[in-house]
Amino acid sequence: MSRPTLCLLCDQEEDTINHLLTSCVFARQFWFSLLRRIGLGLLAPQPSDVNFYKWWQAAVSSVDSSRRRGLNSLIILGAWSIWRHRNYYVFNGASPSIGRALVLVGAEACLWSMVGAKGLTFPSDHDPAA
Repeated sequence: MSRPTLCLLCDQEEDTINHLLTSCVFARQFWFSLLRRIGLGLLAPQPSDVNFYKWWQAAVSSVDSSRRRGLNSLIILGAWSIWRHRNYYVFNGASPSIGRALVLVGAEACLWSMVGAKGLTFPSDHDPAA
């Protein structure tokens, strides 16, 4: 299988890990929607953010220490969910869907919480205030 040259989720830039997790339009919308659920939507990657690790560092350093563990866990979970969603698109031909990716992250958050991850609570998809 040849390596795609364009991002499979936004069909814009080169398909790199930094693009997929930070600068892809799909990823930015995903991060905003996810982080908004915990009142941190302003921390979502901006178009100027092109390096996932640098964005992650900046996001975590901008919250108080009591929220850092949860935010770190959420960012790891979010990155894992974007990667899984991309692979689902690649291997199963599904269309990219922010809603589907958010449902996936919610289900994974429940599983992660059951095995001890801290700070992964946020309103459910059924909560009208979410």
